[in-house]
Amino acid sequence: MMVMADEADIALPVRFNPFKHHRNYILGILGCAAPEDIISLLDPVCNNYIDIYTGMMTPEAIVNDVIHVLKSKQVFQVNDFTHWVASKNGYQQIQLEDQSDWIIRKGELAERYIHIHPNRTGAFTYRFKGSSLKTIYLLKTCFADFPESLSLEKVNRIRMQIGLSPVKKLERNKGILKCYAEFFNVKAF
Repeated sequence: MMVMADEADIALPVRFNPFKHHRNYILGILGCAAPEDIISLLDPVCNNYIDIYTGMMTPEAIVNDVIHVLKSKQVFQVNDFTHWVASKNGYQQIQLEDQSDWIIRKGELAERYIHIHPNRTGAFTYRFKGSSLKTIYLLKTCFADFPESLSLEKVNRIRMQIGLSPVKKLERNKGILKCYAEFFNVKAF
């Protein structure tokens, strides 16, 4: 199994969770993980909306570019960074070399004071409900022949496994089906 990025894999002082925000990283894990491994990784994926980067930069390249941008703006050091972020309601927006937009805010940990995630309206960003993402991640790992074998029963069995409420119906181009089609870049159904 591909192991989720450990905090040690993300350069200090940045906090970035690629399993929550980086599509290609997530696809790599889903391609070789067992369902029980995926379930153990779902905790940080909240049920609210989540913004996912879909561009080609690796997590390491993103972090390095963020550090470069902050240094060029002379706001990389903790005191400068804290003042800069506070000057705009607790967050700032930057653009990386691939034209993707990122939200930068103050992290909760002293050693990881720069918290980043994709901007919801930026280039290379999809926005999905976290509960739908959790569902499709497990559908992908449990049912290789999905969507042909998809049924409401299978979807709800997966959702119950991860503590989510069952859905009443599956609608073409909506909700879980739309999330699956967009995330995995398959023809909408």
